[in-house]
Amino acid sequence: MITGAMDPPIDLARESGIGADALRATVVSLQADRGAELWGLARHLNLAPEEADDAVQETLLRLWSALRDGKEIERPDAWAFRTLYRLAMDKHRFRRRVRALAERIGSQPARSSAYDQADRMAVWQAVETLPERQRLAVYLRYRADLPFEEIGRILGIAAPSARSHVSRALDALRAQLGEENAR
Repeated sequence: MITGAMDPPIDLARESGIGADALRATVVSLQADRGAELWGLARHLNLAPEEADDAVQETLLRLWSALRDGKEIERPDAWAFRTLYRLAMDKHRFRRRVRALAERIGSQPARSSAYDQADRMAVWQAVETLPERQRLAVYLRYRADLPFEEIGRILGIAAPSARSHVSRALDALRAQLGEENAR
């Protein structure tokens, strides 16, 4: 249930042209009138009951925030259903990534943990010596497992540039780690 603790500061409510009472009334009305349908959609989209609760709450919070920030929403119910659908799809994409990562990790042959740990430490120490953009691109690609498109958005560059930063970083790491191994 939406409580008074979520009231926006008075100046924000005035700037957006919507009073705090109107904001609360819109969201509370949507929750009362369509909350069960929103939850039903979340369940229909294969979210667990707890996830459906969270998704509906997140949807209502995003609606309140958008209205508070002055966004004009003609049909809050349609906006809420679309937002809920997108939240559910994000959850499914996240699960798919986790499964793929778990499968990739699980399919790797077992190696000596001491050797493996020392290698990882050496590689990540070498990554720390790279220029900032390359270091961030490598971290986002190999630690956060993000696609180049997302890396580009985060760094404010095009996806091919993100790919190029990672490629140059890997070349530098190969050269740096190869020299250390030759000694």
